[in-house]
Amino acid sequence: MSEEDILKALRAIAFSDFTDYIWIEDGQVRIRETSELDSGQRAAIAGIKDTGKGVEIKLHDKQKALELLVKYQGMFEHPEDAPELCVRFTDEAEALSL
Repeated sequence: MSEEDILKALRAIAFSDFTDYIWIEDGQVRIRETSELDSGQRAAIAGIKDTGKGVEIKLHDKQKALELLVKYQGMFEHPEDAPELCVRFTDEAEALSL
């Protein structure tokens, strides 16, 4: 497996979307045939199972894939590159309620 293969799989997972797999038609949830999915869409699937009441589709962890891509690209390596978090309280009662 090449570096590009790994990056392609991570991108597929990171940017997967449930609308690639299901849609709602006439109030019913419809599931796309796996033969209609491209290789990236199939790679993003962690599992499919029949629950007895329907079908469950689970996708791989998008957040983890994004974190790995960010780490690979060297983004936010330095604290000055990281997004800044600023919290402002409007009054003392609001601050104490946390």
